[in-house]
Amino acid sequence: MHNIVAFPKLFGYFYQMTFLPTASVSQVRALEAAVLPLLDDAQARGIFSAAAVVVATDGIVSEIYSGTVRTWDTAERAAAISWPATDCDTRFDLASVTKPVVAAAFLVELEARGQSSELLVSELLPEFATGPLARVTVAMLLGHTAGFCTEWLSRHDGASIAQFRADEQETAAHPGHQYSCVGYIWAGLALEALAQQSLAEVLKARVLAPLAMTHTGFHPPIESLGQIAATEFQGNRGLVHGEVHDEASWTLGGATGNAGLFGTARDVMLFAEALRTGLTTQGTIAFSPAVLAALRTPISTTTAVGFGQALGPRVNDSWSRAFGSTVLSHTGFTGTAFATQLDGRRSVVFFTNRVHPTRASTAVLELRERIAEIAARIEEQP
Repeated sequence: MHNIVAFPKLFGYFYQMTFLPTASVSQVRALEAAVLPLLDDAQARGIFSAAAVVVATDGIVSEIYSGTVRTWDTAERAAAISWPATDCDTRFDLASVTKPVVAAAFLVELEARGQSSELLVSELLPEFATGPLARVTVAMLLGHTAGFCTEWLSRHDGASIAQFRADEQETAAHPGHQYSCVGYIWAGLALEALAQQSLAEVLKARVLAPLAMTHTGFHPPIESLGQIAATEFQGNRGLVHGEVHDEASWTLGGATGNAGLFGTARDVMLFAEALRTGLTTQGTIAFSPAVLAALRTPISTTTAVGFGQALGPRVNDSWSRAFGSTVLSHTGFTGTAFATQLDGRRSVVFFTNRVHPTRASTAVLELRERIAEIAARIEEQP
């Protein structure tokens, strides 16, 4: 089951236009011919039930949607009812694609208050006032160099935000780069303290609303399950559908700095294009030059890990290298990813629910590289 559409205007017209595949039709056909066999094969092998591929070239967008939002009720029992087909309104659990959105909002909020990312977190959160944490800056949280461990290891069902704040205060003596969900949970708390708003409110004010990402947010309404891609069957939760998949975020209420956002592929394309062009859908400035530079520029401590780590996104991550010479990207555990060419004309969003109904398969990793390669090379065909 496929939906294939094209838009004849710049990406800013996503929500003002009806489905009119009247422009760039040849590009859509070329994309369809290259991508659909891959998606069909992946679905047949059970790699995911839902997929979205959105490619923007000079702001003109081609989209392909495949599959259905849910095919399983447990890890072993197929869905008892037929769920809707994946389409432009399907929201995916963004997982760690939440992180660059949080980083962008934090940087914008800092700038609006006359501060920079070198602000000490101790000025925002009392837990950072003494000891090794006193040296930690906002930039270190956003660039994964604060030294926090990757995951909240002491987490258990029923744990509270107070327990997180008490438990997760240990950092490495000489941190370097260490990808850390813990660091981004702290970043979300610090952003709330800076803005004096909930994380949902500040993300909406600083990123989602300015970029017209109207279908992205925390806690999607339960009545919208038919427009949400299901994720994993977890023994203590059942089939996770419409709630955040990430265990730490779920324990803390589902709206955290590391994960929790749900959004459509179209919405994340708006974010990717803003990173590429610096513009909003209305053609106004999305991010100031200083904010854009922080989101795009690798910090100096990431050479050993094989990619550049900016404040939020990654630069030239391995899966995206076929997409261009300078590529900004991020991925999410649930099967989400975006990439944009900083020195080119294109962005790509590739979303799946690859953890449905289990996380066992990693086959989507190879497929993601193939999609990036196709998106980079797709051209108008006669």
